[in-house]
Amino acid sequence: MNFSRMAGLKQWIRKLLVVGVLYVISAVFYTLFSTWNIRSRFPLLAKILYFPNYWEVLNEVSATEQPKQNLVFEKPRLIEENKIIEFPAVVEPTKEIQLHNKQIGRIRKIYVEEGTVVKEGQILLEIDDELLRLEGERLRLSAQVSESNANIALEKWKLAEKQVDVKLREIDKKTEWISLAEKEWNISKDLKEKKIILWKQGFISLSEIEKLKQEEQSKETQYKNLIRDRENLISGMNLELESENLDFEERLKTWRKKNTSLEKSEYELTQSHLKIIKNQIKSNEQLLSETKLRAPKSGKILKIQIKEGELTTQSPVMLLVEKGELSAGFQIGESDLSFFTPGKEILFIPSLDKMPAIKGKLDHVGGFLDPRSHSIGIKVKLDSKQNNILPGMFGLVQVKLPETVGKIIIPKSSLHGNEINGHYVNIKGKDGEISKRYIQFKPFLLNELEILSGLTLEDEVETSLPL
Repeated sequence: MNFSRMAGLKQWIRKLLVVGVLYVISAVFYTLFSTWNIRSRFPLLAKILYFPNYWEVLNEVSATEQPKQNLVFEKPRLIEENKIIEFPAVVEPTKEIQLHNKQIGRIRKIYVEEGTVVKEGQILLEIDDELLRLEGERLRLSAQVSESNANIALEKWKLAEKQVDVKLREIDKKTEWISLAEKEWNISKDLKEKKIILWKQGFISLSEIEKLKQEEQSKETQYKNLIRDRENLISGMNLELESENLDFEERLKTWRKKNTSLEKSEYELTQSHLKIIKNQIKSNEQLLSETKLRAPKSGKILKIQIKEGELTTQSPVMLLVEKGELSAGFQIGESDLSFFTPGKEILFIPSLDKMPAIKGKLDHVGGFLDPRSHSIGIKVKLDSKQNNILPGMFGLVQVKLPETVGKIIIPKSSLHGNEINGHYVNIKGKDGEISKRYIQFKPFLLNELEILSGLTLEDEVETSLPL
């Protein structure tokens, strides 16, 4: 009975030893290799297995025993550099052009995409122009008809002028005949009167007198008929003259102008109608050309605000960055305005990691001071060779000042510790003792650090082990 109890106790002791060994091994590995994220996600496990102070003391003891004499200590080096001030900035287009489509219609085709580099005059989009093309065909047919009517009216006008010339020449001929008939009638009248005197004296017979009377009546009738014919010709003519002191050719020209005014007006009306239609054709061609939106300047398409098949409105359909140039815009206080002169070189550091800094030059200083914040808008034109920068990106603008500032620099190999427990360097005192000094720093060059606080130029800092 006692033997079985002793065997059970030994088994329990053996299990406890195994559990203890496993616990110690787990605690050592967890403390050395666990990260802050793992410990934050499982705080209970970290409370049981994490012992940083114990292992840190062991590391310090092992690191600060005999090898003290083999360490190299040097004073930090001082670098004089121009003082730099920084401002938060946003990338924006240097010159942004809002593109509006002059014609309202449905978008048939968009030929570019956002970010496309375009040349001046390049077609960007096109709206449906079927109605305008049909209207153009109708106007061209109307122009052909109107041109034919104008030619007909011109022929009528020329024909009317010829008819006027014929009538005028007939009137002139009738006038000559009337004058001749009047002379013949007067001669016949005089001869009859003389013959009557001779008849009364008994020299001629009565039958001869009757014959002379008939001849006189015939001449009179002929004269009156010619006058009637001329009156019939004149009745359809306007022969009023402003001046009577004109020769026949000038009178003919004036009469021709007055008596063909209706035909001339008809021709001029057809010409005016044809001119109106031609102007409408030009307007239609202009409207057709405006259905294609072209780039007014070379640059890059920043944004497309419409899709194929949609109706255009008064809002801009695209945004174009002229020449693809970008700038960094930011605000400065009025006290810093003296540091910004035209053409001053400025460095823009994007907020995204692994993106190189971009050089730029001061392009524009705002002419308005905000009375509330006392700030002024500044725009810096960035180097156009940087194609990976997009409008809307954030970053910092660094401006060098004339005054200099000293920087304490140490090698990166002097740094110890971590982000959780803090970073420190080993300092050698005047009495030769080595101690830890916690510091604040930021990267300077590839293998160097700039000390923000915690060190002076008189401190001797561990740099590296000698070869």
